[in-house]
Amino acid sequence: MKDFTRSWSAGFGGRAGMLESISPRSSPQLSVGVIDALAASQAPTVGAALVKNMRGLAPSARTAAVRVLLSRPESTRALLDGLDKGLIQLSELSLDQKQSLAQHPSKFIAFRARRLLERGGGLPSADRQKVIEQFTPVIAKSGDAKLGKLIFKKHCAVCHTHSGEGQKVGPDLTGMAVHPKHELLVQIMDPSRSVEGNYRLYQVVTEDGKLMNGLLASESKTALEIYDAEGKKHIVQRDNVSQLIATPKSLMPDGFEKLLKENELLDLLEFLTERGKYLPLPLGKVASAVSTRGMFYSEDAPVERLIFKDWSPKTVDGIPFHLVDPEGERVPNVILFYGPQGKIPPKMPKSVTLPCNAPAKALHFLSGVSGWGYPYSDKGTVTLIVRLHYADGKTEDHALKNGEHFADYIRRVDVPGSKFAFALRGQQIRYLSVIPERPDVIERIELVKGPDATAPVVMAVTVETR
Repeated sequence: MKDFTRSWSAGFGGRAGMLESISPRSSPQLSVGVIDALAASQAPTVGAALVKNMRGLAPSARTAAVRVLLSRPESTRALLDGLDKGLIQLSELSLDQKQSLAQHPSKFIAFRARRLLERGGGLPSADRQKVIEQFTPVIAKSGDAKLGKLIFKKHCAVCHTHSGEGQKVGPDLTGMAVHPKHELLVQIMDPSRSVEGNYRLYQVVTEDGKLMNGLLASESKTALEIYDAEGKKHIVQRDNVSQLIATPKSLMPDGFEKLLKENELLDLLEFLTERGKYLPLPLGKVASAVSTRGMFYSEDAPVERLIFKDWSPKTVDGIPFHLVDPEGERVPNVILFYGPQGKIPPKMPKSVTLPCNAPAKALHFLSGVSGWGYPYSDKGTVTLIVRLHYADGKTEDHALKNGEHFADYIRRVDVPGSKFAFALRGQQIRYLSVIPERPDVIERIELVKGPDATAPVVMAVTVETR
């Protein structure tokens, strides 16, 4: 197989017969391997030959062929020709592929693609607010969460995780149950309305004309790391980059309404908003530090890091906690609060707010550690205030103290108000809980830095519902 694909990718002239030799009897691995090898070819006849042979390809090979056709301008023009003549159906393109065509760096290709997409009904409505308003009355109904989980696995798990299942390309959706359905509807139907920087779509054009669309995962002096919508990683050397374009779009494309029937959308929303006994609160939007880097004096300091062997869900005393995966050193995954000492804590937030929208029997924290904590600072000072904002407008404060609930992170130090949870190399993370005084709905939870000289860390929060 390796010899075959090597000889194939060496040049394309005179090899069209070999492409035609792929038949329904060919194994998917062989067919896809042959077609993927074409991505390295710059021969102008590659696109036309692929389009010509599309009808004889099995589904997996057709998917690979579309991917190759989209990788270079010459072959993309051949793809548009095939769409125009009906040799390829618009339904064979995924939403993100349609979006990349409509946003193509070549104005000619983008213009022609939009015309074809409009003609075939494949271009989603540009008025996303109108789409949201169309579906808003629908979400008053109830769906089936079990069926919704199947829809998540089919349409969402390629980019998102939920309860440990799926791919970590887009945001983790585990804690989405804290949001009402109408908020999730907006995020699903108009994903680019408030796209976060980490999930912005980039276009990379190489010197040899190859086009890639995806998230800019990391960059160094010599290379860029791109994740596409299928979760595949591409490393591009900087000296091979011709263009790097930050689009205003999210990696999640518009047009999700074209994939789902009304009842399927209801089922998906029911699954995402389903609340069991435990409700993990998403920290992604308020996380302020990457715990795989130093967090106090220097990002390069190995001892100042809190690192799990893996970032899968953890359990302490039967309480499940969902961690934010830092994806190496790329994604902020913990809340590091303000502290007056060191170089990093003085730049951190003095408070953050987490949505809850549920009555709580208890609030559980994977936390209880701080920089400059007990026994390296005075016992009894207030390190962190957990302020509960109830739906009726009233608030309730719970003060967590140094030497009682919090201890220093650097090694295991036991204090009575929290419990040792995990040894993270030589460092520690602890577990503690807060019991609300009222059984009413808590709209949001505000975590406020106390007046002492420590810099507390929160890694995960789980609500135990009533």
